[in-house]
Amino acid sequence: MDKGLTGLIGEYYVLAQLSQQGLVATMTLSNTKGVDILVTNQEINKLFKIEVKTTTMKPSRERLFGEKPFYTWTTTEKHEKIKDKNLFYVFVALQGADKLPKFFVVESKKVAEYVKWQHEYWLKTRKKKVKNTTRRKFRIPIDDPEKLENNWAKLM
Repeated sequence: MDKGLTGLIGEYYVLAQLSQQGLVATMTLSNTKGVDILVTNQEINKLFKIEVKTTTMKPSRERLFGEKPFYTWTTTEKHEKIKDKNLFYVFVALQGADKLPKFFVVESKKVAEYVKWQHEYWLKTRKKKVKNTTRRKFRIPIDDPEKLENNWAKLM
């Protein structure tokens, strides 16, 4: 599936989920940096920003990060620095055409801390010196120990 189409599918799914929660949500134009969806919770008169990351990859394992399988999304170095209390990431794991995706709602500060840590850890544990890149990964174990899946309450 085309990468751009995958991202758009994830955004539409997230819009539907937000609407189901009683939130007012709208997609931003493609030139809005770092914000895919604007959300208003009218009950508490609060505006939130959402960045959607979508993957079609099945859960996998990497010895470096333990034996538990996990979902993985690609991020970049810039995500290490974004700690906006009104910005949330919704990580979407597409499950195929006949199943609803999994949605994981995560604060930007938590994403920044994890992405920075995992990249430093990855560099430190290489047996051979590797070239540093701007690519980063965000992982969520399939058993979801932090209960991030469908945690729309963070926007309530």
